[in-house]
Amino acid sequence: MFYSNVHTHSTWCDGKNTLAEMAASGLAAGMTDLGFTSHSYAPFDPGCIGLTDQPGYQQAVRALAEEMAGKLAIKCGLEWDYFSPPPINGYDYFIGSVHYFTPRNGVYRSVDESPESFQWTLNHWFGGDFLKMAEDYYQLVLQHVTQNQPLIVGHFDLITKFNDQLQYLTEDNQRQYDQLAREVLAEISQQLKTWDGMVEVNTGGMSRGWTQRPYPAEVLLQDLRQRKTPIIITSDSHETKTIDYRFSETKAMLQRLGFQETMQLKDGEFQKILLV
Repeated sequence: MFYSNVHTHSTWCDGKNTLAEMAASGLAAGMTDLGFTSHSYAPFDPGCIGLTDQPGYQQAVRALAEEMAGKLAIKCGLEWDYFSPPPINGYDYFIGSVHYFTPRNGVYRSVDESPESFQWTLNHWFGGDFLKMAEDYYQLVLQHVTQNQPLIVGHFDLITKFNDQLQYLTEDNQRQYDQLAREVLAEISQQLKTWDGMVEVNTGGMSRGWTQRPYPAEVLLQDLRQRKTPIIITSDSHETKTIDYRFSETKAMLQRLGFQETMQLKDGEFQKILLV
């Protein structure tokens, strides 16, 4: 049973549907709980400026929670990008994500805007060296987790989003890339223990047609299982039809890898739920 999705967007940021419409889709999917996580404010990104009215967003989510009381328990979260200004108080939880590379001369380049943008950044900022690009990205992820201690680590290996199209992971760099990602994830896993944090297994790249697997990759999931780092399945949903996108297939994959439980938001609390 999938009780919830805790990575949910709406028209408060770049989602296609309203808070109420997303809540209705959660109910229709048989969920008992739902967590909204609008993108944090990113004034440097005109393509996804994020949340410009945090008090208004919190008020709207709380009002919907009151309206849905007894039918759907709703939490107010934020997907906090590393380069966004610090959020205001009042959120129930944060998803810590990195969507941009280290800026240069005040210019920000997106990790996940489009294959064309990614290729340009790889060529012009990193001289075509994907390992250098990955080092930049993963250091930012590690810094975000270390400095801001989000409850949930968002789409850990988002940098692989366009690999199916661009093939920047090759026989020559795959081993070194895996080592880099695994080393950073090991450090993050150790840190998460201090605040009962978790890593999301995010199906958003699949629902938008970019990837054939959730984030993170199986080799990283195996490391998380061995370290007993809590994980939580999320859809990173931006529209009603993806609220629980391929949750059942993701559950089966996790069972195949040896996971016996995941975290879920249920009855207003994050708790361990057996994978049965």
